Parts: sequence; structure tokens; C-alpha cells
Amino acid sequence: MALITFPTFVSSAYYLHIPLFLIILLLALFSSSSAAEISYDDHCSSVVPQSMATSLRFGSAIFISNGYFSGGGDLFRSDSGFNGSSSFQFHSTYLHKTRSPGTYQVAGTLSFHDSIQTYLTFNAFGFWSESTGKLCMVGDGGFRQPEPQHLGEPLYLSAVLKLDFPKTSNITSSLVSGSLQSWDPAGSPNHFDPIWLSAYAQNGYDYTMIPQANSSCSPRRFEEESLGFEPASTCYFLHSHMHGRTYRLGGSLGFSSRYMAFNMICQQDGMLHLSIGFSNVSSRYENIASEISLVGEGYWDRSRNQLCLLACRILKGRNSKANYSVGDCTIGLSLWVPAVMTLQSRSNVVGRIWSNKNTNDVGYFSTISFQSLGSHMNTIPGPIKYKYTSIDSVRSSCRASGGATRGKRRYPNGRSPGDMEFSISLKDDGGRRGWGQARVLSIGDTYYGDGDTAMAPAESSASAADLVEMDDEHHSTIRNVSYAISYKFNSVPSDEFLEIAAEGIYDAASGTLCMRGCRFLDSIDCEILIKIQLRPLDPKAGEHISGTISSTRNKRDSLFFHPIDVSSDHMYESEAVDSMWRMDVEIAMALVSLTLSCICIRSQILHSKKHPDALPSMSIAMLVLLVLGYMIPSVLNFEALFVTRKRQNVLLRSGGWIEVNETIVRVMSTVAFFLSFSLLQVAWSLRSPEESKRQRAALMVCLPLYFAGGLLIWLLQLQGWEELISYAGLVVDGFLLPQIILNICRNSRGNTLTAFFYLGITIIRAMPHLYDLYRAHRYVPHVSSSYIYASDDGNYYSSMWDLIAPCQGFVFAVIIYVQQR
Repeated sequence: MALITFPTFVSSAYYLHIPLFLIILLLALFSSSSAAEISYDDHCSSVVPQSMATSLRFGSAIFISNGYFSGGGDLFRSDSGFNGSSSFQFHSTYLHKTRSPGTYQVAGTLSFHDSIQTYLTFNAFGFWSESTGKLCMVGDGGFRQPEPQHLGEPLYLSAVLKLDFPKTSNITSSLVSGSLQSWDPAGSPNHFDPIWLSAYAQNGYDYTMIPQANSSCSPRRFEEESLGFEPASTCYFLHSHMHGRTYRLGGSLGFSSRYMAFNMICQQDGMLHLSIGFSNVSSRYENIASEISLVGEGYWDRSRNQLCLLACRILKGRNSKANYSVGDCTIGLSLWVPAVMTLQSRSNVVGRIWSNKNTNDVGYFSTISFQSLGSHMNTIPGPIKYKYTSIDSVRSSCRASGGATRGKRRYPNGRSPGDMEFSISLKDDGGRRGWGQARVLSIGDTYYGDGDTAMAPAESSASAADLVEMDDEHHSTIRNVSYAISYKFNSVPSDEFLEIAAEGIYDAASGTLCMRGCRFLDSIDCEILIKIQLRPLDPKAGEHISGTISSTRNKRDSLFFHPIDVSSDHMYESEAVDSMWRMDVEIAMALVSLTLSCICIRSQILHSKKHPDALPSMSIAMLVLLVLGYMIPSVLNFEALFVTRKRQNVLLRSGGWIEVNETIVRVMSTVAFFLSFSLLQVAWSLRSPEESKRQRAALMVCLPLYFAGGLLIWLLQLQGWEELISYAGLVVDGFLLPQIILNICRNSRGNTLTAFFYLGITIIRAMPHLYDLYRAHRYVPHVSSSYIYASDDGNYYSSMWDLIAPCQGFVFAVIIYVQQR
């Protein structure tokens, strides 16, 4: 529904000093293009006579935030890209008083758009009569045709805008309606069919139906426990739980719509007026100007903690598509916030709609219920309770389907909702894949709602709400639990999620969840069995959360569906703590390694200064490999200096401290890079022509080896450039190979490299592989992107490579030692 505002007109003494002729000149310039083509008097003088402006009033005096339109012919073709979300906006850019009392000169912008972009915009100029509520404007605008790739040529259109726009309204005059009609003759390329406009007014409102609303609600008593609001916060909570929310209808009001939504305006005293839209799709609603839409007004009854409303139908005129009226104010409505949740009642707002007509009257319908989609209990004021109603049937269903064997593995104890709720991946028999979320509502006698904070005790139809069964051997409890499961399949184009309400039991000894579920379609289907096996707290590689969602109905039943496989790689809170501790250790190891690297390179620089003859004997290729070894990680992770590294689990953020330490690691890596580069620069500058030949000869031996290894990796792995980057890390692990080949070419026996350099760098390159062997045994890799030390994106890490790489490095170090002796 559209929102239309009338801010208080505030005059400014400053504008009184502006010469009147200057104001008129500005108006003439503003509207020159449209006025030259469209005469206001020809089209609007009979609606609102033109008058001379006398003073300026500023502020958006006339504003429509979300109106609806129809018509327009080919301007809004669904086959040309327009998605059918027919809404418009209008706002005035200025407002002037005129010599005619109650008549204002208005300039404004009218735009038409769908949910993605704006297609048509008009700049218009005209007059508005405060007494009659008539607004008439002329103007022109540009229209971009919504063709593929948006290559359509823009059209320049001229039109006349007419609106019925009352200054104040009540329930019978709360509609704004009108039209936009083309000035170009029929048959012209710029001609378009009339566009019919409608909106719900948010201006000064007179409540006239409150006694009738009270009379309609008083005889009806719905005996359900509900929550109340503090008087000062009534409007806040009503707006947050009603405005724009989707409600599922439990019956028919005389038409086939399944969903409805409110667009409300609430006063501080708890009175409100609103419009109600209906649709068969939960994400889109019918226009306010359809015969099935309603407007209403009412109040919050603090004695009964219920909202009481009287609603009227919107009637369509016979003579004009823009002529709508309000009538048939015989629909009663009441809604409240339930204080108790159950398996079949999970909504945070529920209510009833009824007809005040006699049974035989036209338009009569029986009382039907409605409830909000989803649950947003974290914003509900007051204690919410959960009442278990299906525990006994769940026990029998789980025993019949067979329970999991209890062993010596440890599973979550069921006391923390963080360990019990998880994201899920789906796959059905047809191969469709999807994703979703399994949220905990209550565990045992504690209700959590949308958050992890306990809100109120739960109730149970069983003898005990929390401790249902005790296993003497394992000292574990079977706890009552309730869940809200939402999911969608990737192949379904709609953004609408399917929802399953579930409750059942959790066996902490075997880690099994067994629940009964209900889904809300045209009717409630509660013949659903959900079985999920949680992952142990001490998992092995490849273990994850798994289970099924299946229908217990006969295959011939229309509500039957084939089993859906469920899986999840959820990380428990204890694992998240271990991961943060591991990341701290890895950061410390990375800092130590980089610091030692800087010391080793610095020792070689000092050695070269004491023995200048050693510099020409150093392999340029070896130094290039060292430079690349520090440059590649710095380049791949350069964004870590400026952008917070993304995690797959928010539990790993540790208040930003990890990100700070990562930045320090990148800085140290940059220092090591510059030290190795300076060593390369000095060695390069001191080489002689004879030494250059030997360097090239050694390089000609190394390059075929590196190329052959890279080609082999490419053919075997077939995983793109990532494999080549990891291969580059493996080559750097053998950085001494070019020096060994050069020593053979030169028959060198001198101490070209200091032992602290070549042995120290070899140990530093070997340590990540040795640590990866320990990490693979100690930790299950749930979040590989959290690896800071020995990360997969810079080298090969596996049981095989973690042994080959260190052995290769130490063999090369021994050869260098023998050569230099």
C-alpha cells in the first residue's frame, strides 16, 4: 500500500525577500519544455483553475511512496522484461501558495518501476486544490524500454496527471486514485494507453468506525493466552509485527487468495488504520485497487490483549477504471500475540476474520483463522512458553523405525542451542539439491525462540519436560526438543522457503534427533518423520551430520513426498574454541618462521660482505626462487592488509584479534621478501661474463626439470592454476637445487653459502609439512580457510608430500654441505 504524507507547511522569512518575478522566472524555466507542448488550461482548468503564485512553501508536501498502477498498454509488457510488480512513486519538489485561497502550485516527479529498476519518469507541473482534493498536472518524461540488455531506444512522452488527493481522510475516503493519460494523438509512436493509479493515503485521518469495531469484537471471545504491551510501546510492537509481514489464511473470504499483508499507520493512543492486500504468493500482494482488497481501522484492546478492527471492501467503479470507493464495512478482524507455542501453532501473530452479515446474505463467510509466516520471537515482549504435544507419538515412531546404537562416542549434551542448530544441504530422489536451516526453538524446559537466550520454561504433555529418560550406563539424558526447519531447492525459481515445524526427542548418548514435523500447505500435513544423526564431538575424517526428512503417508496420498537426504558440516562450539586456539598457535609459528627467515637471509648478507668472492658463486636461480617464495603468499593475501578475512563460521572471529595477527604475518613476509630481493640484487650486479655463462648453463639444467614436473602435475591433477601455485611452493621447498647444479658446473669447493642460511631455510621450509602431519592427526579439517600456517593455497600438503618435501630439502642440504667441503 502506498504511504502519503502531508508535513506541516513551514514558511521561511528568507524566501519573502526573493523577488516575485524571480520565482515566476524559475517556474517558467522549470516547466518550459512541457508547457511549450502541453497547455495546462486546455487539460486542467476544469479540474483546478490556474492561479498566480504568491509565496514559496518548502518540503515534500505531497508524497506517495508505493502506489500501484495498471494499464499503459505496451509500455509495461511482461515479455519485454517488466516483472509485473506494478508500483509507482510521486513526490513534490516544491509547493507554492497562490492568489486563490486553498490552491497550491505544485511541481513534482512521478516514476514507475518494478522491483529492479525504474522504467518511466515524468516531471510535471500543475495545481492542487486543498478544498476539493483534486490535483492536475502536465509534463513530460523519458521511458526506457525494458528490452534485453536494455538496448531499447528511449521514448519521450507527454502526459496529463489527474489525482484525487484529499488533505484529510477517513475510512471511506482513504483511497487516492487517478490516471496518467497521453497527450500525443492515437497512432503516434509516443502515444500510450491510459495508466490507472491508486494508493492508500497516510494523511490526517478521522476515526469514525471505532464504536462499530468494538461492537463487532465484543461478542467474540477467543480463549487463548496472549501477551500485552506497555502503552508507550504499543505502536512500536504492532508496527514491527504487522506492517509488511506475510500471513497465511486458514480459509476463504470468498476468493482464492492464500496470503495477506497489512500496511498500517498507528497512533500513539493505540488506534490505527490500515490497508490489507491479498495474494496467492507469499512475497507479492494484489493491488490496493482490486475488489479483494480491504481498508480498515481499529484499536488495541488492553483488557483482552487483542487488536480489534473493522474492515471495508474496496469497490470498483463501473464507469472509470480510476474510480474506486469504499463500502461493505461488515468484516471484523482480531489478532493477538500468543503466549504459548505448540507444534501446530508457531506463529508470533495469530488472528481471526469473520463476517458480520447474516448467514444467507451475499458476501457472508465463516470465521477463518490466519497466522504470520516464520517466527520472530526475539522481538516479542514477555515470556513465551513452548508446550510439547506430540512426544508420545514421536517415541513410538522412532522405536518403530529403529534407533541408533549407543556407543562410546561423545555427542553434544543437548544443553547448548549453538551445538544443536545448523545449516543443512538437501538432496531428494530426483537429484534436486537445496539448502536450508534447522533452528532450535526449545530444548527441554527452556525456550529460546530466535536467539540463544532462554526466554521461559516450556510445558509438556509428558510427565517430565526435560529429563525424559536416564541411561545408567552412559549417564545421558533424552531431551525434548523443538525445531523450525526452513529450506528451498535450487531448481525452484521462487524465493519462497518451505517451512517445517518439528518437535521430538534428542538422545545425547547416540547423538540422534527423532522428530515429528508439520508443514503448512492448503492444509496442515503432520505426517512427517525427521531423523538426524549428529556428528560426534571427536569426529573422524569424513564424518558429518546426516539424516532424512520423510513422509509417513501412503505413496498414493496427494501429500506424500519422497525422502529428502539432509547433511551438514556444522562446527560445534568446542571445535570452534579449539580452532581459534589452533589459529593462535599457527600465527605464532608463522611469525617465528618468518623472523628466523629474516635472520637466516641477513646472515648470508653478512657472510657475503666478509667474503666478496662468494657472491658471484651464488645461484641467481636459487635467489629468484627464494624471492618468489616470499612474494607469492604476499600477493595472494595482500587483501588481508585492508579487508577482514572471511570465515565460514562466525565463531572464528575472536573479536578481530586473529585478523590483526594475520596482518602482522603479512608484514613480516614482506620484510623477508625485501631482504631476499636485496641479496638477489647484489649477486646480480657482481656477476662476471664467465659466471653468467655458468649461471645460464645451470639454469638450462633446472628449467627442463621444473617444466617436466609442472606438466606432470597439470596432467594428473587437472585442477587449473591453483595446482600450479601449489607446485611452485614445492619447487621453492627444493630451492637448493640450482645451487647444487651451479656448484657442479663450477666445480666449486668454497663456502659460498653459510650453513646457518641453507640449513636454516631448509628447516623453515620443512616445518609446515611436519606440522601438517600433526594437524591432520589432531584436527578434523572443517574450515580449511582458517589455516594460516601450512595453508593449502601455497603448497602441497598431504601425508605423501609432507614426507617427500622435508626429505628432499634435507638431502639437498647434505649435498651442499659435502660440496662445500
